[in-house]
Amino acid sequence: MTSDPSDPSDPDRPPRVSQLPRASQVPRASQVPRASQVPRASQAPSQPPRLSHSAAPDARELVRSTRGDAPSAATREMAIEQVLLRYRRRRTLQSAAWVTLGTTIALAAVLALWLRSSSPPETQLAREQPPAPSQSSAASPATASAMNAPAVAASAAARVPELEPCTPAMRAEGKNPLIDDFEDNDGRLAPLERRAGFWSASNDATGSQRPAPGGPLTMTRIPGGRGASQFALHTSGGKFTKWGALLAADFSARRCYDASAYAGLRFWARGRGSFFVVAKMTQIAPEEYGGSCTHDCYDSHRANVALSKDWREYSVTWAELKQKGFGQVVPFDPRSLLSLEFTVAPEQTPFDFWVDDIRFSER
Repeated sequence: MTSDPSDPSDPDRPPRVSQLPRASQVPRASQVPRASQVPRASQAPSQPPRLSHSAAPDARELVRSTRGDAPSAATREMAIEQVLLRYRRRRTLQSAAWVTLGTTIALAAVLALWLRSSSPPETQLAREQPPAPSQSSAASPATASAMNAPAVAASAAARVPELEPCTPAMRAEGKNPLIDDFEDNDGRLAPLERRAGFWSASNDATGSQRPAPGGPLTMTRIPGGRGASQFALHTSGGKFTKWGALLAADFSARRCYDASAYAGLRFWARGRGSFFVVAKMTQIAPEEYGGSCTHDCYDSHRANVALSKDWREYSVTWAELKQKGFGQVVPFDPRSLLSLEFTVAPEQTPFDFWVDDIRFSER
């Protein structure tokens, strides 16, 4: 096919004279870069010139401004001094804190030693020993043994087993019998003769009890009062099916209490039905509750108290306290008391009773 010379889109059409480059536009031989001046692909681009070496006015102004912003030697020294001052203050505070901690620990140790040295003396209870033989029986051993053989056998059979009294013990002096009259309206025993227990409620979780177990009790105001007494210990509850419910207080927290200076217990009470007054010994309570019992525990010494709707004063001697018979047989010993309890068994529930002015009976 023949091309059209007048068609401007024809690639074979010859260029016009106006489209040819002029002589001034043709590069001279000296302007053509040599082969050594053409950058190779493997060569890295050159680094930009430093601002301080630049001839541009903006660059020189930027460098001049930067030099003007640099802190002076006095400013640098002041900043260093501030840093050092803060460091010294922090070290001083740390040293003071360590000194304060050491002083506090030393004072606590001195206070503990003072309290221990000023605590009341503890009574060491000795094991019960059989009586020593008399001199008259020792004068003629053969005759005495022949004549007293039946008596010795009878006394050996009647002798109670030796106890393991708790040691050390807190001893009551027999001069301040009040255990608690509740007029201070708190759950703590009267702080007399080293008694330091708190009243609390407990039950077998098969029924409901008021106040509920879980901490020291608050006392209840007596409706209309009872003479000069305005507060008393009060509890009530529904039916229980295992061992029942109780109110109790330790004589001395997890320690043995010696109440042998007294003859028993006295208290005022009213309510419906009956309850047991219990003097728990350490030999009956398990070790985790402050006692020394290892098997057949909880058979505490108790006495049944029949209640009436009116206030009455009750008296229970140590000799009236008996075990129920389901556990380890232990003779009662007022030198080894752990706690005082007012307990209702399942057959005594539901229950509702008040107790007031609890004290030891004087001999």
